[in-house]
Amino acid sequence: MAQLTIDRNGIWADNVKKNIDYPDIGNSYSFTLEENSFWFLHRNHVLLQVFKRFPFNKNFADIGGGNGFQAKFVADNFTHANVFLIEPGYEGCLNGRKRGLANVYNTLFENFDFYEHDVTAVGMFDVVEHIENDTLFLQKLKDKLPPGSLIYITVPAYNFLWSDVDDLGHHHRRYTTTSMKALGESAGLSSVFGSYFFSYLPPLTFLLRSLPYRLKGKRKDDKMFEVEKDQHNPSPLVLKVFDYFQQRELKKLEHGSVGMGASVIAVFKT
Repeated sequence: MAQLTIDRNGIWADNVKKNIDYPDIGNSYSFTLEENSFWFLHRNHVLLQVFKRFPFNKNFADIGGGNGFQAKFVADNFTHANVFLIEPGYEGCLNGRKRGLANVYNTLFENFDFYEHDVTAVGMFDVVEHIENDTLFLQKLKDKLPPGSLIYITVPAYNFLWSDVDDLGHHHRRYTTTSMKALGESAGLSSVFGSYFFSYLPPLTFLLRSLPYRLKGKRKDDKMFEVEKDQHNPSPLVLKVFDYFQQRELKKLEHGSVGMGASVIAVFKT
């Protein structure tokens, strides 16, 4: 386990080079979107609903938590817990500190002591799709966590929705609720819950991203960034339509699950 020391920015760092399958500009790009994006905001609302339904009772760590957008949301809504941001990208850690997070770790989860910090719940929100060997990754995580810990995961859904946005994001795969459950169980985890969300997005994603990708190939990266910014901030009328479906999803997630969607959420127990 690498030694961690706190630096002048208040970040615990191991000063070890991290080989991660994530674009270099990923955190800076996300940071420009998160606060006002319907996508990031609704994902947080879905997480809150699932946290309430399957609650954790000690401390929480957001693994691969980027700029701390989700970690800050958890900290604000669950004041009983210390929330730790574990992020291998230093720029993401700096952004997490800017958001007011106290416990920021620029390292891999293998170098974090979950027992020492009394962490019995972790989140990985759109992280696992970046991992080439996802089974081994979850097995290693299971071995690091105290028994009975909860693991909350979100990932993109359906391989037929693959597009150049997945290529740009260095994704290895997309998932279904069935394949995500099988992944967790193959890593020795107990499946607690699985559902889709963003139920209204598959047709739009296919028409606006996947089909053009199949017909025309990959767009230039700068072109994708501009289009993505526009799609994360649609018109007020479109947002109103989206909100209708989002509220229905949140209602379903109070006691049940959503049958289809552009994302998967899963909960496992060690």
